Amino acid sequence: MSFFPLTLDRLERGSTQWLDRLAARPRLAAAALLSLALFAYLPGVLLLPPVDRTEVVYAQSARGMLERRDAFDASYEGERFAFRPIGIYWLQMGAGQLLGRDARGAIATYRLPSLIAGVLAVLATWWPTRPLIGERRAIIAAALFAVSPIVALQASLAIPEGPLLLSIVVAQLCLLRLYCALESDRRNGLWLVLAFWAAQGAGMLLNALAVPILSLSTIAALYAFDRRLDWLKRLRPLLGVPLMAAVAAPWLIIRAHFDGGVPFAGLTFGELIRALGGAQDMKWKAAPLTFTLAFLLGFLPGALLLVPALQNLWRQRAAALQRFLFAWIVGYWLYLELIASKPALYTVQAMFPAAAAAVALVLDQGPPEAALREGRLAIPPRMLRLPWWLVLAGMLVLYVGGLWFAGVSPSVLVILGAVLVTALFTLAARAATGGYAAAWLTTSVAGFVLFIAFTFAVLMPHMRLGWPAPRIAEAIAPLRRCVTGPVGVVGFREPSTTFVLGRGSNANVETIAGWMAGGEDAIAVVEDRWQGDLAQALAARNARRPARVGCVTAFNVMRGCPLSFSIYATGHSALDPGCKLAERYACRSPLPAASEADSRCR
Repeated sequence: MSFFPLTLDRLERGSTQWLDRLAARPRLAAAALLSLALFAYLPGVLLLPPVDRTEVVYAQSARGMLERRDAFDASYEGERFAFRPIGIYWLQMGAGQLLGRDARGAIATYRLPSLIAGVLAVLATWWPTRPLIGERRAIIAAALFAVSPIVALQASLAIPEGPLLLSIVVAQLCLLRLYCALESDRRNGLWLVLAFWAAQGAGMLLNALAVPILSLSTIAALYAFDRRLDWLKRLRPLLGVPLMAAVAAPWLIIRAHFDGGVPFAGLTFGELIRALGGAQDMKWKAAPLTFTLAFLLGFLPGALLLVPALQNLWRQRAAALQRFLFAWIVGYWLYLELIASKPALYTVQAMFPAAAAAVALVLDQGPPEAALREGRLAIPPRMLRLPWWLVLAGMLVLYVGGLWFAGVSPSVLVILGAVLVTALFTLAARAATGGYAAAWLTTSVAGFVLFIAFTFAVLMPHMRLGWPAPRIAEAIAPLRRCVTGPVGVVGFREPSTTFVLGRGSNANVETIAGWMAGGEDAIAVVEDRWQGDLAQALAARNARRPARVGCVTAFNVMRGCPLSFSIYATGHSALDPGCKLAERYACRSPLPAASEADSRCR
């Protein structure tokens, strides 16, 4: 096929010229990386519905703190979580205060801190590494870091891992600079010391000891190489530790206030260890290599070069830079696989800045001083390269099968997005097999940034079977013109119900039966598995079930259960035409005869 070589030749030349232009103009490079990150993250922040459960719990807690004007009690529905430091709530409260009262009901408001931190983390991956690896490699590293799917996910959700990512990047890259001891840093290194310790404190305020654990695992791995720790005096701990403690102190002070004067009083030793390790915790230890798999999938497209990148670091371990990057990746990976009990999606991103720098080093193997305007990128021999036809077939199967399974309507926007992503991934695969390194970099980064934006902003919001709470809200929107009373949902008790439909919307059968028997002006939404219980509760009240005004089908992703809801206007025998539900929400199946009392989906 002559199309591929001709296209890739032009793309290789253009990509190399553009990369060199960015390397020669730091301000232009910063603007390009800023635009790249915003294009990847902002669509999901604005358009992705609230994601159960973790995101909604944080957002709803911050929303409640704003409503109560309480900056210290971050409880959710009466439950206070000792594992969750206060920093993320303060950031989300600040976003809610900044955007105003009308914005507090939108999940995008509480995602703003993650978006800002994610963008800054991309810039922070680029800026401090420039003196160490060269201008061009620093841009490559930041771009690969920016389009990593897990980084994009965390920058798009209202969870502490978004802001935490910035603390990780700043702390570790400052530690890298202090370890490598550049001549300029020896003369003017105070800012690195202050930034390192401030990032440690900010990380503790956001997610307990997650950042200190990362730094300690790196230092421990470095000790295995160096057999010396005298370089740690460059951290100036007598100055830095008080700074870290001052930044992190609010978490411990607030915990002490709620724990009777002693932080974490009443926790068992195991609970204390989990609390200090971070906010999220799994009920069981992950299977072997779970974190490795998450690393490989979450760091795409950079993961395709991970094997040669690690080999290159090992070969050049005599150099301080390569030794530090290797210790960063391997030290933390060993901690995750052997000790950690946190979900992989919340942890593996801590290795991505080092992995991105390592990939940049192996992709552009010229000397750092030559990386500004000279030299060409080269595909290393052991890069994972898939045939273009296999990538094309895989993407077609993924999109056709995935769209059918998720019930996404094949609109023009959906088809166009799928075609563009598939074309870019196919072209990237052909560039890799043909040895076009700059073309591979450009098409891979462009493909993944489009894939992220397309997935979060188009595909996921349009899944017919997903997002039960937003689908219920959409269905009953016309009904609320006539019904001014509360909304009650039985059969879906995830946090998004409360966030989307309002506080108190998680109801029970007895409440719904009371509304129906008393003719209350309310909206009742009952899942089919509970219809038998509702019939019994109504019979006990000598009441009849009103006619359904509509039905909604959805899917509970957290439990893996299909859902079928019936909607009732409990105080209305007839509805105004302007209040009737859309035709797509008409009921097309009869009510079940009995409840499914033993169903795992109840």
